[in-house]
Amino acid sequence: MFARPTAELRDQLLALNGVGPETADSILLYAGNHPSFVVDAYTRRILERHQIVSSAAGYDEIRQLFEQALSGTAPLNRSLDGAPAAATGPRGSCHRPSRVSTAKRTALVQVFNEMHGLIVGVGKTYCLKSQPRCEQCPLRKFLPGV
Repeated sequence: MFARPTAELRDQLLALNGVGPETADSILLYAGNHPSFVVDAYTRRILERHQIVSSAAGYDEIRQLFEQALSGTAPLNRSLDGAPAAATGPRGSCHRPSRVSTAKRTALVQVFNEMHGLIVGVGKTYCLKSQPRCEQCPLRKFLPGV
């Protein structure tokens, strides 16, 4: 199943009843090791509060924003230095993939995976829905007007 091209597989997943863009991209990235960035509520909230996107921005607009911005951080569909991508941390990554993960990842998949994880961490810890902790947030200096 995961040997199919990313766009084709994404379309097939989206055609399934109950599978939306976030679920399809999560399956592609985390289970299939396809370079498809996952946009969730944390991602949207952080981008809106930093006035990077408006509340009217669509899922695919945000996904494409990340995919275009991050695609230059790692070679597409290649492991680094010929080694399995899961064995080394790709350029732009701040740590090696967990030993729990035995899947061979391209560098770009690892960057998307790690970026999404970092966003979730900031969202859960600082960019809370009702009581944001902007004063302690590591992204505070990027807030408009700060």
